[in-house]
Amino acid sequence: MIVVGIDPGLTGALAFVHAGQAVIEDIPTLPLTGKGLVTRRIDGLKLAEIARRHCPADACVTVICEAVGTMGGKNNAVQTQGSLLRSLGAIEAVFDVLRWPCLMVRAQEWQKHYLLAGKKTEKRARGELPAAISKAAALYPGARHQLLRVKDHNRAEALLIAHYGAVLCGVAE
Repeated sequence: MIVVGIDPGLTGALAFVHAGQAVIEDIPTLPLTGKGLVTRRIDGLKLAEIARRHCPADACVTVICEAVGTMGGKNNAVQTQGSLLRSLGAIEAVFDVLRWPCLMVRAQEWQKHYLLAGKKTEKRARGELPAAISKAAALYPGARHQLLRVKDHNRAEALLIAHYGAVLCGVAE
């Protein structure tokens, strides 16, 4: 079984976990025209091509995606929230067409499994890698080269979501 973990969003990532090995891909995007706050959108065709490249037609595939929603507050612009939900819809549509429906998991659920605090509440020194990166690199040392920078947290989260899905499916510990 191949488990696909998705951290949605324009800077999000996908992780493909199979037989203890992992491959991570950034979510492909396209530029938008105009001068709005949001300047990119998900490239659905490239996303489907990436998924097919890592999941042969005869493979048993489970897709786990982090559930996202709108949040109030001064740091959550309506354009940003709209973009995130647009991205989630594009991801769901791609995997619906591939006939691999996305199972949604709340961030708090998969983070609790790893005893992680959320990005906004985690305490760490400047330049120190987020705990999600360290955890993902420990679980999948072969993917460590893709988890070297603080900004690789989306890749790490996609990998942890995929691993969480594999645990739920009984194909990982």
